[in-house]
Amino acid sequence: ETPSEFSNENFFKILSNEEVLGYGYIGKAPAKTTDFDFLVLFDEDFIITKSKVLVYREEYGGEIGSKRWLKQFVGTAASGKKLEYNEDIIPISGATISVQSMTRAINDLLKSIALLHQKSLL
Repeated sequence: ETPSEFSNENFFKILSNEEVLGYGYIGKAPAKTTDFDFLVLFDEDFIITKSKVLVYREEYGGEIGSKRWLKQFVGTAASGKKLEYNEDIIPISGATISVQSMTRAINDLLKSIALLHQKSLL
C-alpha cells in the first residue's frame, strides 16, 4: 500500500523509440471545498522535472498554478527528504489550504514512488 493511488490512467511511462525518458503522474488534491487536478513529470531516475496544476476549481488560491511557485518542486527526488511547508515550500497568502495540500500530495507521491521503487515494482 502507498499513500498515493496508482493506475494505468494516472501513472505512465514516457517513451521514445522504446527508451524510457521519464514518468508522469496525474493526481488530485483537496482545496477548500473541492479537489484540484495536478500533473507531475519525472525523469528516468524519479526526480521531478515539472509540476503543473491542470484544473483548479476554487475562487481563491489559484496562484498555486503559477510556474514560478511550482518550480519549487523541480529537482526533488523520490528518495529525498520530505518537503516542509514554510521551509522548503513558500506559502501564498490566500492559498494556504491549497499550498499545504499540494505539498502533502507531492510528499505522498514521492514516498509512494520510493516504496514502489524499493520493492522493484517500478
